Amino acid sequence: MGQALKNRKHPKRSVILLIAATVLWMLLIFGFSSQNALRSGAVSSRTLRRVLAVITPGWSSMTKGQRSRRVMACHRLFRKLGHFTEYAVLGIFLTLLFRPWDKKRQPRPVLRYGLPLLVALLYAASDELHQRFVPGRSCELRDVLIDLSGALFGFLLCGGILLFTRRRRERRARLPQDTDQ
Repeated sequence: MGQALKNRKHPKRSVILLIAATVLWMLLIFGFSSQNALRSGAVSSRTLRRVLAVITPGWSSMTKGQRSRRVMACHRLFRKLGHFTEYAVLGIFLTLLFRPWDKKRQPRPVLRYGLPLLVALLYAASDELHQRFVPGRSCELRDVLIDLSGALFGFLLCGGILLFTRRRRERRARLPQDTDQ
């Protein structure tokens, strides 16, 4: 996909690939939200155990009870970080999707900056509403705000990287070219 985004000869193909990646990511989020509370909790606990095994000194020498207490202590934060991360990636995809593909046609700032965040907000709200109908899951405004903050982080991160690379490219273009003498 990285090559497709760099492919300036076929911007339509790049946009189609980016739309497909964004929709697939949204479907992945929907899939996670469709898991009932028991399944969702088990998946995140198992993933958290794997993460803690890597980052916790002395994990292998802990008793099963100590490990379980550590997992329980970190579980809620880990789940909220999951929300944040899912939407940070979505924010990156939406930022790339709404950036100008044609250098001559700059979109209005509202479209370029507001639309990715609006789409993320609407998707986060619909995702939480969807969870209301999943057994054991709830619909929480706090999660919508966490999702939106993740999307904003992804938007700012991606925008910063795009700005940095554009300025670097412009700086290189202004430098005198080396010639062999």
